[in-house]
Amino acid sequence: MELNRKYKLFAFLNLVISISIITFASIETHVTFILPPFLATAGTKFPDPAWKFQRSLVILSSYLLSAFIGVIFVLIGSSIFIAVLASIVAYGIELILNIEHPPSILATFLGVLERVSPIYILHPVLVGVLTIEGINYVISRIMKMSKK
Repeated sequence: MELNRKYKLFAFLNLVISISIITFASIETHVTFILPPFLATAGTKFPDPAWKFQRSLVILSSYLLSAFIGVIFVLIGSSIFIAVLASIVAYGIELILNIEHPPSILATFLGVLERVSPIYILHPVLVGVLTIEGINYVISRIMKMSKK
């Protein structure tokens, strides 16, 4: 199998496996509203034989920051205007900190609209990101081993 097709197959498997796990957990815990940003993130995760821990830290940091901003802005209200404002603030801070990952601002937007509590930062956000990054790490390792 040519290498590019193999990468695409592994990227597809990463999406299917990680989103299946997150979907099941989200249904069980009634937080399915968080699925859109995770779908976007999982869709951008291409197996990387030279897997970079730094990139995973950026994605994790951006999601945690976005969730935190969402929780803070819920104290102001939960209108569409506040959700958009919170998302703009979250992305601005991500740019300043050099940890931008655009799908993460959906976690801010949806968090404000859903009036999330502080536990939102840990679940579903932290758990979801760790699932996607963990599955990508495993698939990247398989890719590296299969090249040998």
